[in-house]
Amino acid sequence: MADNKYDVIVIGAGPGGYHAAIRAAQLDMKVCLIEKDDGTGNGGLGGVCLNWGCIPSKSLLKNAELLNEMKNPDEWGFSFKEFKADISKAIDRSREVSKKLTQGIEFLVKKNKIDLVMGSAQLTSSTNVKVGENSYTAGNIILATGAKPRSLPSLEIDKKLIITSREALELRNKPKSIAIIGASAIGCEFAYFFNAYGVEITLFEIMDRIVPKEDSDISKELQRQFTKQGIICNTSSSITNVKKNKNSVTLEFEIDGKKQTKEFEKVMLGVGIQPNTENLGLSEAGVKMNEHGFIEVDEFMKTNVNGIYAIGDVTGKLPLAHVAFDQGILASEHIAGQEVEGITDYLSMPRCTYCSPQIASIGITEEEAKDQNIDYQVGKVPFQVAGKSIAINDYNGFAKIISDKSTGEVIGAHIIGAEATEMIGEIGMLKYLEGTTEELHRLTHAHPTLSEVIKEAAANTHNQAIHF
Repeated sequence: MADNKYDVIVIGAGPGGYHAAIRAAQLDMKVCLIEKDDGTGNGGLGGVCLNWGCIPSKSLLKNAELLNEMKNPDEWGFSFKEFKADISKAIDRSREVSKKLTQGIEFLVKKNKIDLVMGSAQLTSSTNVKVGENSYTAGNIILATGAKPRSLPSLEIDKKLIITSREALELRNKPKSIAIIGASAIGCEFAYFFNAYGVEITLFEIMDRIVPKEDSDISKELQRQFTKQGIICNTSSSITNVKKNKNSVTLEFEIDGKKQTKEFEKVMLGVGIQPNTENLGLSEAGVKMNEHGFIEVDEFMKTNVNGIYAIGDVTGKLPLAHVAFDQGILASEHIAGQEVEGITDYLSMPRCTYCSPQIASIGITEEEAKDQNIDYQVGKVPFQVAGKSIAINDYNGFAKIISDKSTGEVIGAHIIGAEATEMIGEIGMLKYLEGTTEELHRLTHAHPTLSEVIKEAAANTHNQAIHF
């Protein structure tokens, strides 16, 4: 009979789960990693992020970016007798990218001598997990079961006419039109992708601006760019009635009190997530959840039950893969008895949207600085101050840095433009080290690089920007 006793059992092999499992194994603990696979591929090593989320979607967005560049070949000195864009082949490429990375994680699991168990896990106590007919015990259990897209009462997901990002990743037959409900990161990324391939896109957002959690200047710039690209952005809008036809959906909606009706081939929901906690045995184990169903954890990812931890989207802290990475490593190190610093400041973690122009932010917005009565200063410069942005023909957007006026410390940064998501890490490090805009300004940046826009934004907080 196999030895089913472990130091750590990790339930869920998504971003947080496999990081937790590998780190626990590195710390000489015996680890069991359990992953549910329903046979459709919606699961498996890497979880939703790798298989049906951030990785394949970024592959598609790269296709869209290249396609938009090729729509104006004369600007680059190119000419084509015939130019075709096959959305099905773009999807094929995205699936291949996911497959390669899944295989990589499989290798890492084997390398670190982690026992992988496939099936649905259920807690039967604080130390015992049941998978099918088999039971597994451990002194510590890490819950990393993730989350799934949330539906709306009038827009129940049927995976055919009313879809989520999961189904959107496999739309090989290009629809003529898509209504995207929710204009946060996921909605905006898919809006950009499908628009590039000639799909008529209409965004619906209940708030008064798209990407409503971003700094208002960012929202305004993205909507300006989206409108220029042909994406319809309906803000302060609400869906009042839904009629499903044979091959389409008719939406009745209100914008600023005005009623309108429009038919769409597909409706995609991007209105948030709900945790995967059903049939997990949380109540039996006594694990506490909040009013929204997310598992409550402290700064070390501990639940209210001794020996049970939770990480990633199921905690509802900040539903991003890189957050789950760090939570998973922290949980395993805490279990191993290492002296670790808990996570209390999720605002200091970068938040990214990968449409074009890209968005990256960290810390608080200018609106939040005002609400908190902080005496702050702002440095804001357009991307055009970085000569490379002109050279690569991608100069829309800006960098905006908010600092405490008395100390000069960075309290927020917001970038919209080319490779913004690659540049935000520099400011994250500066913020972690309690650095100032003066230090950021004085730090020599290579030329020509896009990151020079950050240097100039920092200089602009002191009215010392050279190119603006």
